[in-house]
Amino acid sequence: MAEPRQHASAFADSLQAHLEGWRQGVDGSRHRWWDHWRDGIYRDYRDLAEVAVRSDGVRLHAHAAHLRSSQAFAFNLFLPFRQGGNLMLSKLLSAAIGADIAIDEVRFEWVPPGALLGEVDGESPTGDEPATAVDVALRGRLADGRGAAVLLEVKLSEADFTHCGGRESRGNRRRDVCGSARLLFDEPDACYLRRPLRSSRDRRYWEIFTKSHGSVGAAFPGADREGPCPFAFGMQQPMRNLAIARGIEQDRDSGVDRAWFALCAHDDNPDVAARWDGWRGLLPEPAMAPYLTASAVVGCGEEEGLGEWAAWMRGRYRL
Repeated sequence: MAEPRQHASAFADSLQAHLEGWRQGVDGSRHRWWDHWRDGIYRDYRDLAEVAVRSDGVRLHAHAAHLRSSQAFAFNLFLPFRQGGNLMLSKLLSAAIGADIAIDEVRFEWVPPGALLGEVDGESPTGDEPATAVDVALRGRLADGRGAAVLLEVKLSEADFTHCGGRESRGNRRRDVCGSARLLFDEPDACYLRRPLRSSRDRRYWEIFTKSHGSVGAAFPGADREGPCPFAFGMQQPMRNLAIARGIEQDRDSGVDRAWFALCAHDDNPDVAARWDGWRGLLPEPAMAPYLTASAVVGCGEEEGLGEWAAWMRGRYRL
């Protein structure tokens, strides 16, 4: 869930202008920043947002108080369903993933146990220790009673996903692997990300995909073997989130038998939609990359009787 960048896309600029105009109609100000991050949350859910931050261990982003904060966007979209009334959201998700699921838990900025990906030294990140987080984790049950989860990446105005930080790290002695998908798939343990500089654990991305598909290459059959590592740039972030989905399926203690990694984005963001199409093309089946529009989620809440919230969401975010 990246935040506003200095060089924004045409869509981001257009949305920014809308948000400033919308705010002017609310409090007379066109300032891009709220005084406090909770000021950007729908009024009826501000207290619930603060409870979620505390109970879920959310690390607020530096831009959480910005009008274009994707973190605030995720809160505003999914906080209503944290209180229940998830029938319509469950139906929407069931159609997206191709399996009947009943959602009973909504969590924000969920970080899996440290040993699952091996990104942090302990069970959870400390201080500013980086770790892959799921923007919104929706837990529930399939029709046959098995535990299931839909892990959502939420995008508002971002044009891309987070790029790989290891590619240019001074500790990377195998940059040839970054430049060759064939080398990565032939020898995934040669990837710098397996044991980055100053890490005490091996990261488990490639181990997880090998276990789920037989090999890393089989997990991403659409990758161009003659090109660079497919995860050297913007596909790095969805790869890590998909590793969480496959990893919790493999973890007997997770309570999750099936998991999906999906995107939920602003309907009119053309850039991230195109990036998602690129991600989908790497996978064995396009259906492995479900996509939800923000307006569809808002429609679920409206059908549950949350008309005022739905109108506010459409007005604020131009949905």
